[in-house]
Amino acid sequence: MQLQSEFYAQKYYLSYSALNKLLYSPMHFYRHYVLQQKEEKPEDYLVEGKVIHALMLGPDTFSDQFTVSPANLPGDSIKKVVDKIYNQVKEAPGLLENYTVEILDYLKELNLHQPLTDDKKAPMKTGDEKRLEKILTDDAKSYFEFLKTKGNKILIDQVTLDKCLVASSALLSDPEIYHLLGLDEEMRAINVYNEYPLQSDMDELYPFGFKGIVDNMVIDHDTKIVYINDLKTTGKTIAEFKDTIDFYKYWIQAAMYYMLVKDYCKNLEGEFKYKFNFIVVDKYNQIYTFEVSQVTMLTWEIEFLKKVEEFRYHYDNKSFTLPYNFLIKKVVL
Repeated sequence: MQLQSEFYAQKYYLSYSALNKLLYSPMHFYRHYVLQQKEEKPEDYLVEGKVIHALMLGPDTFSDQFTVSPANLPGDSIKKVVDKIYNQVKEAPGLLENYTVEILDYLKELNLHQPLTDDKKAPMKTGDEKRLEKILTDDAKSYFEFLKTKGNKILIDQVTLDKCLVASSALLSDPEIYHLLGLDEEMRAINVYNEYPLQSDMDELYPFGFKGIVDNMVIDHDTKIVYINDLKTTGKTIAEFKDTIDFYKYWIQAAMYYMLVKDYCKNLEGEFKYKFNFIVVDKYNQIYTFEVSQVTMLTWEIEFLKKVEEFRYHYDNKSFTLPYNFLIKKVVL
């Protein structure tokens, strides 16, 4: 209960990813945000979007956030063990072979290589020695040394980097998108904000606040329009993106960012309009900008606020065992 007390001791700021987790599974939200049992690796589709955006903004942005993995990575099962050991000892890591006890414990937890037994004939090897041989390969040791230099940067492979380079090049060569993102800012009376963190208490309407990192925000003082641009990659085609919005609940993110930006810009001189765009790169590197109409955004805002009320119920009652409709006994068969 100590971690829960710490969670409630300070004001919580709700993000799109947190709300999405709660709607999928309140218990998942509780483990991640209250118990701090966070995933060690972001989803691939999220990483690709971040990589493309960083490549478009410049080499410094990319190198600050990402590092490219070595060519010879160990297999998935070995890599999982090495990642686990590194995360246990990363404050003062030695050599991978120094952690044989930890490796054997984790192999047992994974039930990996457990059928290996002691030899009955010379040359004699124990089951544990055989298990360690499976893990302590040259590639595994090199990967462990690489992790020491990686720091907190996100690890990507060369295939992902190459894919994102093609996508970012396609985006930058599109005149409409180049203009929309404010990349020609020296020619216009605009303010451009990239990967910009926003946070709001929303006039204290809730016991918690809201936060998000906007991919790209352009304040155009000539046209009195604020553009909110969100870059998305998809493993499907642009024709299927409407379904993707529903599947990943991107409409929640759009509504939240729209409200955060409006709150941030509320003191701008003059009356500004707000336009939200999804800039989408599909699996064939087809690019399309989906403008969200005012009617659609209003619908999303109304639905978003309903989901916020669901979160409020969980938050106020400190109840994260079941989804909202199950907690209030609305589900019948």
